[in-house]
Amino acid sequence: MSANASRLKEASECERKAEDCMKTSMIKLKFKPDYDGAAYSLERAAVCYRNAQEPRKAADSLLKAAQYYQENRNLFHAAKAREGAAMLLRDIKEFSEAVKLFEKAIDGYAESGSLDTAAMTVEKAADVLKNDDPKKALAGALVSIREEIEKFVEIREYPRIGQLGIGLVIVNLAMEDSVAALKDYSWVVSQSPDMQTSDDGRVCENLIGYYDAGDDESFQNVLKCGTLRSMDNEYLRVMKNLKAPGGNGGGIAEDDDEEGLC
Repeated sequence: MSANASRLKEASECERKAEDCMKTSMIKLKFKPDYDGAAYSLERAAVCYRNAQEPRKAADSLLKAAQYYQENRNLFHAAKAREGAAMLLRDIKEFSEAVKLFEKAIDGYAESGSLDTAAMTVEKAADVLKNDDPKKALAGALVSIREEIEKFVEIREYPRIGQLGIGLVIVNLAMEDSVAALKDYSWVVSQSPDMQTSDDGRVCENLIGYYDAGDDESFQNVLKCGTLRSMDNEYLRVMKNLKAPGGNGGGIAEDDDEEGLC
């Protein structure tokens, strides 16, 4: 028996175990399905399918596992299973379905209280969108960032809102829409009043102001400031191509150690 055939056989056995977990029995005094047990068996099946070079079947197993975890209110593991399925679909370039699953995973992580994991998953979703459609990627990023801000406002994690607010401004300017950037910045200030007097707020206002003035030299100088350099890699990639109207860009280079002023 070939290695792949052996793995497929093991996957089928794991699926059978999952079915057994879902069965109830008056004789065995098992009155409700073992959702977590079934989900675990399906996750094992997914590993076997993946190793057998069957990513679509692996993703389907993880989606079924996610449903069972959801039934048992195990929200974190349901989100993790969906994220795993999304990554498998990403690898076989089924981008549209992958993005939808990433979005469900983000919501699940947030609902379970794992906001840091949700934020990291936003980056993965943005990366998939970028490969599928750059413009759609930026529009999708705006939606995801706004949702993250709303979640942090809900739990009063105001310090986390600052960099997300900068993210909104950066993405809007990458779409060459300073009006939308100002509108989103004003919305962030309405959610977190301290934003306007913070370093993050000053960065947002400078970026929008220099962009509107067509002052690319000052705009690029702001892009080099420490506050922006410490942002996630996805934002840094976007910033590399940012420029004020009529400018040449080149605000951030990987080997550029010079720090600008915010």
